[in-house]
Amino acid sequence: METSSLLSSLHDECRSDNYIEPHYKEWYRVAIDALIEGGLEAYKEFLSKERCSEFLADEEIDYILNNIHKLPQSTIYSSNHAIDDTSSSGTYWPIESDVEAPNLDLGWPYLMPGISGGTNIDLLFHPPRAQPYTIKETIRKMIRDARKVIAIVMDMFTDVDIFREIVEASARGIAVYLLLDESNFSHFLKMTEKQGCQYFNCLFQNMRVRTVKGQDYYSKTGAKFHGKMEQKFILVDCKKVIYGSYSFMWSFEKTNLSMVQVITGQLVESFDEEFRTLYARSSVPSSFAPELVRVNSRRTLWDNDTYQHSVSSLASVSSQRNLFGRNSGLHFFSIYVHFQMINRNVNALHVTYLQTNF
Repeated sequence: METSSLLSSLHDECRSDNYIEPHYKEWYRVAIDALIEGGLEAYKEFLSKERCSEFLADEEIDYILNNIHKLPQSTIYSSNHAIDDTSSSGTYWPIESDVEAPNLDLGWPYLMPGISGGTNIDLLFHPPRAQPYTIKETIRKMIRDARKVIAIVMDMFTDVDIFREIVEASARGIAVYLLLDESNFSHFLKMTEKQGCQYFNCLFQNMRVRTVKGQDYYSKTGAKFHGKMEQKFILVDCKKVIYGSYSFMWSFEKTNLSMVQVITGQLVESFDEEFRTLYARSSVPSSFAPELVRVNSRRTLWDNDTYQHSVSSLASVSSQRNLFGRNSGLHFFSIYVHFQMINRNVNALHVTYLQTNF
């Protein structure tokens, strides 16, 4: 007994003051496996049997049940109907993808690390307090002031006014990268269609729209679901960031309470790296046509700024057939009207399309 107490004392002395015991509960994993394989009743039955309290919110349970992807029965079971335990869980044993990461093909400014100086952070609130502009006005001004690149990471994007701002920026030749949460992308697409952008994936030469999903969670049988991408920030010219709880939605402009940080200086480098990390794991939205071709691969280089800028765009083969087929004149007239509904500066872009393709 005395030896055990001594060993325990020595073990405690070796621990750092900041030590936090790893959090893992096996019954959490087993309970979620029961939910995935047997549904809500199986989940509650397991918790009752093990005398464990519920740990999932109703919203989490609904999300899991609505987003499960199960393997075919022939894959799960071997010939003797025994469960195949040879496959490891992607949750605990991540497998590196052999798919090549997408390039930032519109260009990306290169800034020498560590030369940005000290970090400066300003807090903005909604509703506004001592600040001269609202959060939305600050975002719109930041987009208008962009000179090279606009990179947006957003969980939900349905704000028509901010959408128009990035369309105008794209028409000015600013590279626009947009990463959206995969599970909420349909809301963004519906918003663009209401603004007259039925051909969104092939109209904007200087814009890339991709989706990001959260981590994959695997059950013992290989069934899985993935989480959401809950980050929210906008990075302009790799020099300024707005980051916080503000989503690009009407309700955040008018009714929701929110707060953001306006960041300049060295900390921006971390957001630069994070955006490129997210972009590397992003994918083309499934609602866009699967067959994509490059329309124009002409590239120019800014000699003094090592900024590679591409005017290439991704367009679906099916959309090309629609746009450039027998009734192409009617399609272009329709596109022209739609652009006029979106913003006042896209006439030049429309003329460019006409000159290039006729």
